Amino acid sequence: MSSTKNISNIQRALVLQGGGALGAYNAGVFQALYDKINTDNGRPLFDIIAGTSSGAMNAAIIVSNVIEKGWAHAASKLNEFWDYVSTTAYIQNIPGFNEWWTNLHNMNHNAASEEAARRYYSAKQFMFTGVPNVFYPLIPRADSRFYDETSIWPLYSNQPLKSSLEKYARFPIATSSEQNQPRLLLTSVDVQESATVTFDSYIKTTDGSRKSEYWDKDKRYQYTINYDQGIISDFAMASGSVAINYDYATIPATAIDTKNNNTQTVGRYFWDGGILSNTPLRELIQSHQDYWQDVVGKGMDDAKIPDLDVYIVDVWPTEEKVAPMDHDGVIDRYFDLLLNDKTDYDEKVANIVSDYIDFVQQTKDIATMAINAITDVDKKKTLQNNLDTILKTQAKSSHRNGEPRTYENLLNGRFITKVTRIDRTEDVNDISNKLFDYSKDTINKLRQDGYRDTLKKIQK
Repeated sequence: MSSTKNISNIQRALVLQGGGALGAYNAGVFQALYDKINTDNGRPLFDIIAGTSSGAMNAAIIVSNVIEKGWAHAASKLNEFWDYVSTTAYIQNIPGFNEWWTNLHNMNHNAASEEAARRYYSAKQFMFTGVPNVFYPLIPRADSRFYDETSIWPLYSNQPLKSSLEKYARFPIATSSEQNQPRLLLTSVDVQESATVTFDSYIKTTDGSRKSEYWDKDKRYQYTINYDQGIISDFAMASGSVAINYDYATIPATAIDTKNNNTQTVGRYFWDGGILSNTPLRELIQSHQDYWQDVVGKGMDDAKIPDLDVYIVDVWPTEEKVAPMDHDGVIDRYFDLLLNDKTDYDEKVANIVSDYIDFVQQTKDIATMAINAITDVDKKKTLQNNLDTILKTQAKSSHRNGEPRTYENLLNGRFITKVTRIDRTEDVNDISNKLFDYSKDTINKLRQDGYRDTLKKIQK
């Protein structure tokens, strides 16, 4: 008998998108969810928290502080973090700027609003000067490949962000379902393999180890990143290493060459998880299924996978009433479309697969009943053997670690995913470089918007 008989039927999960300074919106959402979701029955606020980029930073802070002192402490520390990384822009100290820009706008109604101008020039300043507790500019790199003097590569160091993160989250982060602790999932991208890699605070195997495993596209190399003590800050930084702006995050891994049976330690290069999965719902679903089926259920036929009740926070506006016509507006909309939530299909597929599994399971049960009703021993044995042969047939799909599946394995994968999406709505004052705007006014407004939007969603 499997050890999963008495687990909760439904687990609640929170998915936090990345977006630089837009991550402050996540903090407002989390505060509202903490204030409004009823946990009087002893159930944790969330069983799983998954994040990408700045969403990964938020997720790490939440889980670390929940372990230390509980959910109220986590909400408080997350807000403290965003207070700490925000700063005052020069433009807010220029006397008369607001009045001057308002006059400009009155003379030319195509000009941006005073608020949009404040954000625009704040972000522009931070791109040149950096943000004290987030990043600072490095010496730009000249083009040494084409000798193009007009091509300059601006780079930043995110070491201040790492220090800020370690100030508000205690690493390594290792949690356990047996202790009713939330699970932390952080998503990054292996640059060379174009593969999403999920770092997991729960044990990965029945021997108690923690690791992330993935294959190259030809299934020749299997890469394993071991972290038995838990998720370290380097993994969170790998999830937030914005492509082009920061150097690669380098993480050691064990590489197994399956053709030559060689094993070696290699450095793998990682970038921001938002490149491939800014809304890591797919990674959440797969990790959830693998843990309850393979680790807790030990691959048993009666392994039970709890249904998922998922809250997704989308910090990139999905809809815009009017198509932008100015340069900055067009770039802004481009990034909104590139990074906003596109997981509707993942949700639909997960539920369709669950429906198919349910149908096949009921068909299997009817077949078993029919076999048991047969009195002829030889016929009964033949039909049972035929059914067993079908169930043991190797499917075309395989597990994420490359191991083949059987049809019987597929029957263990059923669970329903219910998704609630909290979307950051269109802001007429948005700018294209909004992920750089760590000004205090903007950070505070993002948190207020997240809180307000969450209350509206919950009330509906």
